[in-house]
Amino acid sequence: MFAFPPSPRVFSLFGSFLVAASAGVNYAYSSWAPQLQEQLHLSSTQVNIVGVAGNIGVYLSGPLWGRWVDRRGPYSALLAGALLVALGFGGLSLAYTQTFPFNTPEISPWMLAFLSLLTGLGNSGAFTAAMNAQAKSWDGKRRGTATAIVLSGFGLSAFIYSTLSHALFPGQTASYLLLLAFGSSCSFLLGVALIRIIPPEEEARKRRRGSDGRGSYGQLEASPESDDVDEEGAVRRPLGRRRTSSDVTGRAFTHAPLADDETPSTSELSDEEEAYQTPAALRHSRSRAASTSSAHTHETAKDAAAVKDVTGWKLFSQLDFGLLFVIMTFISGIGLLVINNIGTITRTLYEYNKLHPDSSLASLAAGAASRAAGLLEQVPRTAAAGNNALTAADMTLAALKNEKAAVQQMQAHQVSAISIGNASGRIIIGLLSDLLVRRTGDASQRVWLLLLVCFLAVGSQAMAAAPDTINSVHRLLLVSAGTGLCYGTLFGLAPVLTFEWFGLKHFSQNWGIVSLSPVLAGNIFNILFGRVYDSHVPTTGRDTHLCLEGEDCYRSVFEITVVCALLATATSLVLILRRAGVPAALRSALGSRSASA
Repeated sequence: MFAFPPSPRVFSLFGSFLVAASAGVNYAYSSWAPQLQEQLHLSSTQVNIVGVAGNIGVYLSGPLWGRWVDRRGPYSALLAGALLVALGFGGLSLAYTQTFPFNTPEISPWMLAFLSLLTGLGNSGAFTAAMNAQAKSWDGKRRGTATAIVLSGFGLSAFIYSTLSHALFPGQTASYLLLLAFGSSCSFLLGVALIRIIPPEEEARKRRRGSDGRGSYGQLEASPESDDVDEEGAVRRPLGRRRTSSDVTGRAFTHAPLADDETPSTSELSDEEEAYQTPAALRHSRSRAASTSSAHTHETAKDAAAVKDVTGWKLFSQLDFGLLFVIMTFISGIGLLVINNIGTITRTLYEYNKLHPDSSLASLAAGAASRAAGLLEQVPRTAAAGNNALTAADMTLAALKNEKAAVQQMQAHQVSAISIGNASGRIIIGLLSDLLVRRTGDASQRVWLLLLVCFLAVGSQAMAAAPDTINSVHRLLLVSAGTGLCYGTLFGLAPVLTFEWFGLKHFSQNWGIVSLSPVLAGNIFNILFGRVYDSHVPTTGRDTHLCLEGEDCYRSVFEITVVCALLATATSLVLILRRAGVPAALRSALGSRSASA
């Protein structure tokens, strides 16, 4: 572990963590969406459109926010993010209570979707600013750890806010939405006060910061006394140093300039870049590369072979890009389906178990019912003590509030399981990825970890699709945790593969293209869930928005996602064979078998 000495950088890192811990609250959508659906009488399709709008705001705006932060610094993005999330969540709270300007009999779902879009835009801008500041403030040895800390805050934000809402405002959805509005806004404003871009002091090329105070960079000038710059001006790149997975993942949200330890060697430069070097620098670099030890030469050759500059239309012509995009589409679509609908699934299972008390799996529903009954017994005694007459309507209202609080607690538990799994998956896959590369000495073997991502997806979706398996809220936690791990490992691994396969020069742009897949998949999978769920909702009765058939309300959707996860697994195998080849042990086994035959 790298120690972080007390310094302004540490306070800046703390500020970025606070911002990230509030910027991922769109993952907590399922903890309040079912209540919004019930209050405003929305169909499942309509409430999924609202959730998709938030996802669009997060994923589509990332590259645009990156360019904004590069040009204007992090502070304007943080201020804009604070304003957008306040308007978005604040407006949703007013819509929930039907307060002015939403005091109309019917509120358009498209207006709700617009407010959700504002929350996604604001959270994306603030998170980009937080990540960008840390990527530019730490040297290569500590940057990976710093960005991993910020990423963990982003993954845990849904857990933090869903837990706070249950502790502070049980059963009060309007107050929960106001907590999201003011909590996120205040965190972003606090980030303005704490976050600073402080370039590392000891770098081969010192950065002159702009005089405008926005954290932008001026020209890069070489330090004559630095050991990393030779007398003819050629910048040395420490041989054998690999970028960690956390480091590369952090760059997925930034356009940070290259640090000195990441400056490409001459063998890694494109023809265009090589033309801009001085002849003396080229001669010195080539002579130095020729005299490098064999071990270092072997490792540098591997790095140089992996470094490319593929972007734009050329990127779309790459088969590996297409295969990775397909995998991202399937797995991210599965993740967003569960993230956006876990609250609806929780409530559906609760209501089903409540209607079937003979089931041994209805413990949570029975517990909530008993708490409601206890409340009914306590309230009359309290009223009698105060000589107040309590009507049956008051007693029923009190019981309903208690039941709503119990259901919201169950939904918060599911959201917390997804959030913790998401954060853990990003950390675990980074550690496994770097360990695999260190053990094998070959970065191309990292692609094998796609199988782990796909196996998690297949396992979680198969449990949800199997009849009479996930038929209680308790068991649903397995699907939530598995999906969170799957989603976190995907977004911890995919940026690293994008960097290694298509180069660093246009990495942010390439990753922005790859990360469009959740927008496409989120639309398809979430609307599919809404259509299937609505088809099982009874057309008569008071609760026209609620299906009472338990897992049969949505299980066919998970049968489709199992097929998609299997297709992602098959695509991953093709990609592995293209990138890593057939394992040596398998080749030798096949060779010995053919020789014996």
